[in-house]
Amino acid sequence: MSLRENPNKIFFRAVIIAIFSLVIGVIYNSISREGISVKGNWSKKVVSDSLIVPYSYTKDDPPAISLGQAMTYFQTHNTIFLDARLEPDYKTGHIPKALSLPFEEFEQYFPKVESLLSKDKNVITYCDGTECEASLFLARLLKTKGFNNLKIFFGGWTEWNKAGLPVQKSN
Repeated sequence: MSLRENPNKIFFRAVIIAIFSLVIGVIYNSISREGISVKGNWSKKVVSDSLIVPYSYTKDDPPAISLGQAMTYFQTHNTIFLDARLEPDYKTGHIPKALSLPFEEFEQYFPKVESLLSKDKNVITYCDGTECEASLFLARLLKTKGFNNLKIFFGGWTEWNKAGLPVQKSN
């Protein structure tokens, strides 16, 4: 008597388990409120006519702003823009006077910019565009540090640059 099972039986059982798992997953996804759309763009949701945000954005997060709103804030002296992208991207081009505070290197960069930030000013985080969530994660971190006048510009560098607005490069 052999202890080895027939490879065809093993394959058949694996296929049955995979099909069963797929059916359970589809049923759960269809009845869940947070289910994933079967067709369409899954990476973002539309909040208004001019505002697209990532699906991870919630009502508890700082408010999202449009390009038009970002331009208005840019023209005031009571606003600080924070670029959440990595340093090489920031150096290639950024919103003028924006400070570099890469989300992925927050612990390293925050002490360098902390003294330049003011909890009384509007602080706007941005990164590469609606596909990038670093600005959202950076805003969440800053909120835990006591910053309350936060806003997130999800259009970010991509939308700003595409609109032909002023840019600054660093060496």
